[in-house]
Amino acid sequence: MSLSSIGGGSVTAFAALPTLSPAFRLSTYTGLPQYASGMEVVDFISRERLRTYRVVTDSDKKAIALHNHTLQLGSSLMSMIALIELSLRNSTNQRLSEDFGDHEWLLPGRAALPLQPDLARMISKATSDARKAAYSKLSYRQKNSLDARAFPQGVPSNFSHSRIVKKRQELLDVTHGQILAQTTLGFWKRLYSSDYEVTLWKPSLKRVFPDKALKRSAISKNIETIYATRNRVAHHEPVYGDRLDDAMAAIAFIRNALGCRHCGDESSFRRFSTVHHLRLRMDYESFVDAWHTLT
Repeated sequence: MSLSSIGGGSVTAFAALPTLSPAFRLSTYTGLPQYASGMEVVDFISRERLRTYRVVTDSDKKAIALHNHTLQLGSSLMSMIALIELSLRNSTNQRLSEDFGDHEWLLPGRAALPLQPDLARMISKATSDARKAAYSKLSYRQKNSLDARAFPQGVPSNFSHSRIVKKRQELLDVTHGQILAQTTLGFWKRLYSSDYEVTLWKPSLKRVFPDKALKRSAISKNIETIYATRNRVAHHEPVYGDRLDDAMAAIAFIRNALGCRHCGDESSFRRFSTVHHLRLRMDYESFVDAWHTLT
């Protein structure tokens, strides 16, 4: 079975691993232990989950092997996407901070940027998450010491622990950097949407992608593809066929465009991401080989 529009490659060999113990037998394709009685490998994955791979293979062994290749590819995708998310977040934040004259624009009460209500809510959520993260690093004594400020009349007897913790967390001051660390890729992709073409892209964000030939819509489309890919992989959903082609193309596009005056030229981000991108390419080729071998 062909892998929708993905090119061919050499055949990957799947060798059995040595026996771990008399209680196990090994799958030729997966190298995973399989009980001689009781639960089998397919039970660890679940028959329902394996069905996606069983549709394109002619045995459970091949379906399990394809499942594991998909996980390996997903790991490399997530690693590369993490670099893109980190770099997009920080370069966008730096650009906006400088162009709008506020290096703490994420803090409560700031209004330097013309953000719509949905993004304001995302910032509020990131602020709350930053306080939770800061609270988790406090000692037991430090946490309890917040009660004097949170409950000057004493902790109400009818307050649950979670309600007490929430009141304590509200007292914590968090920095712009702490909030920034809690923002999601969904937040940053919204800044490149058509809603901000006039207010953010033209006066500022086009400098994050300085090639004059690039349009905001192309940036937005590829970030959206990367975002969708990240969500699928994070939920252990398979990425293959057209989805995989689109993901690889979007990653290459952003990698070549971020901070680059002429797409494809050598840039700081291309150098920064070289190892992760090479690893992704290797796992991609391995997955394509496995697909053509197993389906």
